[in-house]
Amino acid sequence: MKNLLQGVLGYGIGSIFILMIVFAGVLALLLRFTGMEYQTLNQMALIAGISILAFGGMLAAYKGEQKGWLSGGMTGLIFVSAMILFQIIFENQLVSLPQLSYFGGLVLAAWLGGMIGVNLPRRTVKR
Repeated sequence: MKNLLQGVLGYGIGSIFILMIVFAGVLALLLRFTGMEYQTLNQMALIAGISILAFGGMLAAYKGEQKGWLSGGMTGLIFVSAMILFQIIFENQLVSLPQLSYFGGLVLAAWLGGMIGVNLPRRTVKR
């Protein structure tokens, strides 16, 4: 259980937040210094969000070493819950139906990433 929580909270959520911040900076630079349309950047953000959540779920399950579906699902749910909480607190808005479908896709991506991550081969050290 300790490995599961450490994988989810430490590696999964941590890597998601770091990658989201980095990609937000990249998108901001693209928006500022290129002639890209807002719609194109919006699609890039969608693809990046799903990919980053899948990677976070995969890393959480790999480090947790058990129950990949649970590790990935917990990682996705914790991240999405934080996003909803920030939206309610800082924007003073409830979640809309299109956002719920987006959040569901993020949780699903992390869940599937967890199932893949727990089955990745382990690197063993020979002594």
